[in-house]
Amino acid sequence: MLNRIVKTREFIVFLILVALSVIVGLINPAFFSISTVFDTLRAAIVYFIMAFGVLPIIISGGIDISFVAIAAVTSFSTHMLLLKLGYEGGTLLYYLIACTMGLLAGLLNGFLVTRFNLPVFNVSLAAFTMWYGFNLFFIGATANFDLPAGTVGYYARFIITARDPFVGKTGLHVSIVYVVLIGLFIWWMLKYTTIGRGIYAMGGNREVAIRSGFNVPFITLVTFAIMGVLSAVAGVTQAFLSRYFNPVIFIGQPLDVLAAIILGGASITGGRGSVIGTALGVLLIQVINRALILTGIPVQWQRLVVGIILIVFTSIPALQERRARRIGHTTEAA
Repeated sequence: MLNRIVKTREFIVFLILVALSVIVGLINPAFFSISTVFDTLRAAIVYFIMAFGVLPIIISGGIDISFVAIAAVTSFSTHMLLLKLGYEGGTLLYYLIACTMGLLAGLLNGFLVTRFNLPVFNVSLAAFTMWYGFNLFFIGATANFDLPAGTVGYYARFIITARDPFVGKTGLHVSIVYVVLIGLFIWWMLKYTTIGRGIYAMGGNREVAIRSGFNVPFITLVTFAIMGVLSAVAGVTQAFLSRYFNPVIFIGQPLDVLAAIILGGASITGGRGSVIGTALGVLLIQVINRALILTGIPVQWQRLVVGIILIVFTSIPALQERRARRIGHTTEAA
């Protein structure tokens, strides 16, 4: 059991995460402060949510980038609608309206993919462009800082607070609860439900999944529905954490989320991936970013470092498969 865990990609990512943390902590002790831990988790919250939403699509063999645009259009249009109606309540109505919009947007992607047998990436690229364009043309082209009275202060709602010697009072934001609940749900769905087994089967071999009796069109719709809803949750959460609503939120960040999922052990061709690995991938990217700041290295180096790690992580499985085939051929020849 232990030997199998040690050989997993998730364990390798965990070791890299620990090693990097130790090195940075030795260079700058501020890295080990409670404020760094809380700030890192806070920065990772929306990436956790988006990554968990996209993970089933990746496992099933698709590549989607429209989730960031869905996050933008659902959060921004919900905000502008409620402002126009004079809403002064709390965050719950924001989440309900945005998630409904996200569900419909995700189902639209799924419908186009299943009904017309279109590649997932092509549909997502079109949706990515369409939803950002819709926001800018029909809803508004500038960020809005007017928050309803009931939502003011959300950014400072903490589960626990602590005094830090470097920054003073800090805290663990309540949104981390969303991450835990969503992560547990996606983990349960992938591991214990027929839909989850179908998602892995589709990623392994779509034709075999169909012949095995899995309802591939329905499962595809479910994966896109989950993506749409969680994208909306991420968009609204990010807006309240940053205290303004942006029509082009996340526009340059879909690759960051996809990179985290792949770093966590998911295969870009489908059939492999896990919630734990995805969470570790998100944390690794956030720790790299924080480490560069604390060690005085320009943040622009983040993409270079992540790119190098991605090359290594995507090359290792290919080399392992190549080695396995070579051994197989040698055995057959003998």
